[in-house]
Amino acid sequence: MKKSNKEQTDLYEDQNEFDESQIKPRNHKKSALDFRKYTKQIWLAGLGAFSRAEEEGNKLFDSLVKVGEELESKTVEVTDQTVNKVTEKTKESVAETKDKVEKLLDQRVNHSLNRIGLVTAKDLQHLENLILQLHNKVDALAEENQNLRDQLLKKMK
Repeated sequence: MKKSNKEQTDLYEDQNEFDESQIKPRNHKKSALDFRKYTKQIWLAGLGAFSRAEEEGNKLFDSLVKVGEELESKTVEVTDQTVNKVTEKTKESVAETKDKVEKLLDQRVNHSLNRIGLVTAKDLQHLENLILQLHNKVDALAEENQNLRDQLLKKMK
C-alpha cells in the first residue's frame, strides 16, 4: 500500500534522526563564497551545454545537408535513367509506327497505280531484272557464236 508524502517524510525523519549539536555552524562569508562559486559553475555548465549544442547542431545540420545532396543525386540519376528509357521506347514506337504507315501507304499507292494501269517501282525493278538476265544470255550467246566461228575458220584453213 502506498504511503502519503507526509507519512514518508515522518518515516524518513524517524529513521534519520540526528543531533542538532552535530551540525557545525558555518561561516556566513564562506557560505556566500560557496554560493557564488556554485552559481558560477552552473552558469559555466550552461554555457558549455549551449556551446556543445551549437557545435553538435552544426555537425548534425552539415550531416543532413550531405545526406540530402546524396539523395538528390540518386534521384536525379534515377530520373535521368527513367527519361532515357521512356525516350528510347517512344523512339522505337514512333519508328515502328512510321514503318507501318510507310508500308501501308506504299501498298495503297501500288494498288491504285495497278488499278489505273501505271507501272510501279516494283514493276520497273522486275523489268530491269529481266533485261539484265536477257543481256547476260545475249552476251553468253555472242561469246558462244564467236567460239563456233573461230572453230569453223580453223577447220577451213
